[in-house]
Amino acid sequence: MEVSRMMRNYYYLVAGLPELIMDQDRKDFSVNALKQEVKEQVSSSDYRLVEFLHLPYDNDNFLNKLLNRGLEFNDLGSYEKFVFDELDENIHQLPQYMQDFYYRFTGKQRSADDAVDQDEQPRDIFEVEKLPEIRFLESFYNLALSQNNDFIRYWFSFQRDFNNVLTALNCRRLGIDPATQLVGNNWLTEVLAKSQAADFGLKREVDYIDRLIQATDITDVLERERKLDLIKWDMSVEFTTWDYFNINFILGFFVRAGIVHRWLKLDAKTGEELFKKLFDDLKSSYNLSEKF
Repeated sequence: MEVSRMMRNYYYLVAGLPELIMDQDRKDFSVNALKQEVKEQVSSSDYRLVEFLHLPYDNDNFLNKLLNRGLEFNDLGSYEKFVFDELDENIHQLPQYMQDFYYRFTGKQRSADDAVDQDEQPRDIFEVEKLPEIRFLESFYNLALSQNNDFIRYWFSFQRDFNNVLTALNCRRLGIDPATQLVGNNWLTEVLAKSQAADFGLKREVDYIDRLIQATDITDVLERERKLDLIKWDMSVEFTTWDYFNINFILGFFVRAGIVHRWLKLDAKTGEELFKKLFDDLKSSYNLSEKF
């Protein structure tokens, strides 16, 4: 990944991340506490990237409320629970893409004299009909891929493609047409919708395809999820190979911290292993960076 010449370096913060982690009890490992610590030490523009990275949690909370899914609120996002609890009153506090989707989905007017949602564009009559939440994710990923930060673009492009391949594999097992379930409309979604090859013919284009297929063949749910998360972990490291003290390194760290947070709640043993891995990776990254 090419690092911008204007990108700030945070030597003291990055060097102190391992200590910040170890200051927390593993059972109470807090991504939000780490976010607050980072917020106090980085520029406001860089911290906005940290918040953007965590928008998928806000997306889940938004869809949970709008679609009445009845799921538990996830506090790793940037918006508090009351914002989503009173969605009608607080919709203008949320990002524009959420507002646009809200008005399209509910059919409510933006204002007393604006009865039509002007943001809704006419669609090709031959376009595949997709669920509303798929359209919502498409609008989010379009926004993510338009960001100026390299890590944000690379990470969310990977995440979209990773989830699409995973979805296509699951659809194949269930005998479901994947075309309506895939996010976006690009060369990859076209291949996933049409290819009959075991690996969709993607061995050269998607370097993690074999690991992903092997993971989905695992019958044990927790082990399968662990393997999938390790692919994400490794990709977050790969995207920051030449980033040592800048915001990209910190963003990659938060990806891995989020995985640790999830597993400490999901499975204590795996959570402990990943907690140690996060600490060790940070130490080795810092030691390596001292050589350059």
